[in-house]
Amino acid sequence: MPVRFPDLAFLRRAACLALGLALAACASHTTPQAPVLSRGNQQCLAEIDKLGVQYKVEPMGASAGPQCQIDNPIRVSAATIPFSRPTVASCAFVLEFDKFEREIIRPLAVKTFGHDLKTIVHFGAYNCRATKAGRESEHAHGMAMDVAGFELTDGTMISVKHEWNERGKKRDFLRAVATKACGYFNEVLDPDSDRDHVDHIHLDLGRWKYCIHR
Repeated sequence: MPVRFPDLAFLRRAACLALGLALAACASHTTPQAPVLSRGNQQCLAEIDKLGVQYKVEPMGASAGPQCQIDNPIRVSAATIPFSRPTVASCAFVLEFDKFEREIIRPLAVKTFGHDLKTIVHFGAYNCRATKAGRESEHAHGMAMDVAGFELTDGTMISVKHEWNERGKKRDFLRAVATKACGYFNEVLDPDSDRDHVDHIHLDLGRWKYCIHR
């Protein structure tokens, strides 16, 4: 009886089908890869590691669009002091904000109230949007944060919205923070700047330079 060999075309189709199924299975279990960081970005992460910043690297999806990309994005829950909620920002911004906390805000709180900071109360850093004036917002690149207030270790709350214009230590503290911020950030906006900032102090490291307290 003659030996019958399998149809070669059938074998090829079967092999291709099996390969396709295997690749699909692999794709379905693939996890997002960590971004390849430049030497400068690696150095920034190494510096905030030394400072004890609590964060994780944040992958930015393509859905954010090119106009809302962050250089070296991280999700931060605490710099020198815990944040009221985690927020995404550029590593470079977090590094400068941590420095501002250590060198200005905390010593100023202890000097003014006799208590250290417990929490930084904020409205967020990254936000994919433009400004109301229509120009590019530094929030869209994780290079800005809106600080709404502070909580001290004794439970005292200091609110920009409620204390900015009220005479007393809290007002003096908030205004001193805004004034000193001009030496660390390029743009500082507060309730004296315009009605859009009646409840927070905006800090950013963008290309625009503005601070009425300079």
